[in-house]
Amino acid sequence: MHSLKTRAIAALLLTMVLWGSSAVFMRTLALSLTPENSLALRYVLLSVINIGGLLWLGTWRIPKADWPRFLVAGIAGMAAYNWFVNAGFELVPAGIGTLVTMIEPLMIAILAAMLLGEKLTRYVFIGVALSILGAIVLFWPDITATSPSVVPLRGVVYLLICCVGWAIYTIAAKPLLDRYDSFTVTAITMLIAAPIMIGAANEPLHVLAARLDLRQWAEIVYLVIAAGIGGTLMWNYGAKHLSSTAAGTFLYLIPVVAVAAGALVLDEAVTVFVIAGGLLMLAGVAAAQFGPALLKR
Repeated sequence: MHSLKTRAIAALLLTMVLWGSSAVFMRTLALSLTPENSLALRYVLLSVINIGGLLWLGTWRIPKADWPRFLVAGIAGMAAYNWFVNAGFELVPAGIGTLVTMIEPLMIAILAAMLLGEKLTRYVFIGVALSILGAIVLFWPDITATSPSVVPLRGVVYLLICCVGWAIYTIAAKPLLDRYDSFTVTAITMLIAAPIMIGAANEPLHVLAARLDLRQWAEIVYLVIAAGIGGTLMWNYGAKHLSSTAAGTFLYLIPVVAVAAGALVLDEAVTVFVIAGGLLMLAGVAAAQFGPALLKR
């Protein structure tokens, strides 16, 4: 059991590295292709890979009783999350937007308590509080420099909806992960979302694909293989072996990784606010994950 938890934590840590670093490439692709077109191309490739994997594994046959849960996870989690997070960050400054999405782990914890009967321990509350404080410190310059009147309410609502979407995905997928392997759950939920994501493109896909340069193709492949399939597979593995609440606290690491990736790839500045906020967010995850164990020593 201990080794399972260790592997689950390692999987979630690597997932946060993949998802956090992918923010850099989502940003560059959104500027050149628009978020909708980028998502459409990615989901075409994801669909090919997922269909091939399901046929190879022979796990594409799903009992009718499980389809409602798969549909909820695919539509509310994969499709709604991806659409609303991209639409939200088009309208809201990055600092304010990332701060808004910090409510996501708390939503997961509340839904897990309501629907799965998971307990909200004091260590989780301490971890959430530290991580929220870290998020505020991390983006304090953006918060203080941006007038509330210029932040569109519609963009904030979109980001709140995307948080609800991923919380629903995490809760809906957890019982499925007890009956199916991580790839099957990942592949089927992505395939359910694919028609919505591909249909959102505002240009013909062959025209989009033809004008991609080598760097853009590399960015799409990274988002599809590493962040898309690899990240979701590892998220599902970690969420299977940890409580939904505990898994959710790892999401606070995404901004830390995103800032580090931005500094390395895009030469973005790393300030004292970034360092202090990142350390607080790391402390929040540590408190939620290891608080009880450290107290016993």
